[in-house]
Amino acid sequence: MGKSGSELLVYGLIIAGFLLFNYLAQKLAKKAREQQEAAEREAADALPEEPEEELDDPWGRRHATAVQLPEPRPAPRVAAPPGRRAATRRLFRTRQDLRHAIVLMTVLGPCRALEPPDPR
Repeated sequence: MGKSGSELLVYGLIIAGFLLFNYLAQKLAKKAREQQEAAEREAADALPEEPEEELDDPWGRRHATAVQLPEPRPAPRVAAPPGRRAATRRLFRTRQDLRHAIVLMTVLGPCRALEPPDPR
């Protein structure tokens, strides 16, 4: 059952070789991807932009034109009513929430940190 030291060394070298191969493959792939993106950018920069040629519609419809929408006006800020504040909202919104709280208080009991320590 016991493995000799040389077997463990061989397994360790195999694993280290695999990890090194994986690392180098990722680096090479990243470098190739960066070179390809750079070549695509250079090719796109080298080509002059040609205006798109508008084709006649065979059914006689007009081409769609860009519609300029009016800028949206900022919505007016509405202050909260003076009688209601976020901090004063109900803690238990439904009777079910209140029932769950009562069950939890019953199961947990009073806080033992407030009791004096046991003299044991």
